[in-house]
Amino acid sequence: MSELPTWEYYSDTEGIGGTIKEQIDDFVVEEKADPDTESGDSVIVKMKKFNMTTMEAIRELSNILHVSRKRFGYAGNKDKRAITTQYVSVEGLDEEDLQHVFIPDLEIEVVGKGEPVGLGNLEGNGFEIVVRNIPLPKDEIEDRIDTIVEELDGQIPNYFGSQRFGSQRSITHEVGREMLKGDYEQAVWTYIAKPSEQEHEKIKKVREDLWESREVERAAEKFPEQYRYEKILLYHLAKNPEDYSGAIKRLPEGLQQLFIHAYQSYVFNHALSSLLADGFEDFSAELPLAGYKTSLRDEEGGRKIEELMEEDGIDQQDFKLPDFPHLRSEGDYRKCFVPFRDFDLKNIEDDELNMNKRFAEVSFELDSGSYATVFLRELMKNE
Repeated sequence: MSELPTWEYYSDTEGIGGTIKEQIDDFVVEEKADPDTESGDSVIVKMKKFNMTTMEAIRELSNILHVSRKRFGYAGNKDKRAITTQYVSVEGLDEEDLQHVFIPDLEIEVVGKGEPVGLGNLEGNGFEIVVRNIPLPKDEIEDRIDTIVEELDGQIPNYFGSQRFGSQRSITHEVGREMLKGDYEQAVWTYIAKPSEQEHEKIKKVREDLWESREVERAAEKFPEQYRYEKILLYHLAKNPEDYSGAIKRLPEGLQQLFIHAYQSYVFNHALSSLLADGFEDFSAELPLAGYKTSLRDEEGGRKIEELMEEDGIDQQDFKLPDFPHLRSEGDYRKCFVPFRDFDLKNIEDDELNMNKRFAEVSFELDSGSYATVFLRELMKNE
């Protein structure tokens, strides 16, 4: 089954437990961004979505506006099971074209015209989050949260959040690993059919049967419509048996890229966790995101990344991806710690959704590229 290891915590105090995202409005995210609305030909909108990924929202807008998704710009992907607000740009349209767009669970507000929105516009994100189902009395919840926040000293480990690897099946990094090794057959079957305990029993059974049989005929029909990427791969294999690299190329380029990024993220988390287990607390340090140009031999964290890659049968030059040149990665560097700001324990009350339990409402801000779930895991400590 698909499982991630438990990464090392930075704080020592026992967590409060609980669960997140029991309701859509338990997880509210507002993008802190500064889009250019002074010059440029792209329409800039403020987009508020409910229980929808950023890509799902853009797909809906693309369909209703009859424009290519390539004409949309945005600064980052936002959570699905949440209420999130972010800026999006659309090239080649007038402001009037978006004034009367109606899509359920999606609100857009035109803010002007300017340059396309991208990662450079993102300054950070603000979060208002309710942790429910906490099995502790109010005073103990408050004491533990206060102590953990004090122990963190304004910084959290800059892990990639678990959603980077798949919210229900943590297999995205495994697909990337097999692609880097050139084993596209294993990559495809891992994506389509590797089962997980976290999925609905019906889907789990479909995957288990496929994992054992490897039969593609009529298999696509067994997946509901929302599993469109599994269907794309299966339909391609039905018409082109054994063309596994071709099947992967039928997927959106952003998803292909995510596979490689997820593997880079996995080895980064592994190295950072190993360092924290040894008492590491250098707030200014960085670790490599492995690629064909990054140096892995100059410090302990790099050596840990190199060791894990060797265990996986991967060399740095594999990131050149000759069969997928559009995915090749030189690598990069990422901070080991990032600050959190403006933390506020706003409320602790009896949880109306869970008998004899409490909820805690918190708010905070993080820099772009950092994950609220990484901060919350320090508070909760219940993987």
